[in-house]
Amino acid sequence: MNRIFWITIVMVLFSISSGSAQFLGQLSAAPTLDRGDALLGAYLGVYDNAFSLFGQFRYGVVTYVDLGLKLGMINYDSGLGNSRTGLTLGGDVKYWFMEKRSGDPLDISFSVGTEYLSISDFNVISLGGNVIASYPIDYYETKRVTPYGRLNVRWQRTSLDKPWADPEKWNSGNAHSSDMNVALALGAELKLTETLNLVGELEIDDNVGFVAGVNYSIF
Repeated sequence: MNRIFWITIVMVLFSISSGSAQFLGQLSAAPTLDRGDALLGAYLGVYDNAFSLFGQFRYGVVTYVDLGLKLGMINYDSGLGNSRTGLTLGGDVKYWFMEKRSGDPLDISFSVGTEYLSISDFNVISLGGNVIASYPIDYYETKRVTPYGRLNVRWQRTSLDKPWADPEKWNSGNAHSSDMNVALALGAELKLTETLNLVGELEIDDNVGFVAGVNYSIF
């Protein structure tokens, strides 16, 4: 387990490139929703040069599989006095294949997802996979905190139609580029009631950021 941990850290440190980060985080631990259950979430994200407000809807499709949709707005500042507001959209399908309550050491799931960012004259689309690991800790009757981590590996396409978003890329002729990226998210869910959780996570990517919000089970 220690060897896997350090391999993961090394991959992250040496694989981060100059592309734009994913802005929508994991925002849930490894376990999936039960079939027919649904969740709503609302979050605020603060990054090196941007902030976002967005929501999430998750739904349990079958046992050990759920799907999610995230939608919101993002304000991006290029650092040159050009602050723009745009749209963020993401979706994923998650499969829970290691279960702590069945005797496994951790809850571990795998997901595939996509994310799209669109600001005037600037857009990013990504497609990739995630490995999510978490460990629930009960500390007082029905109270629980669940630390989790996510390793994200993705293909990413960045397009700039004007130089304001990233002048260095524009001037070097790399206004339209595709590359592979690796990122890490570290977070925790805090169970307050049977239906309400607080969640917060640190995103270690091209743009380091912090996302926090609430998850509410609606049925």
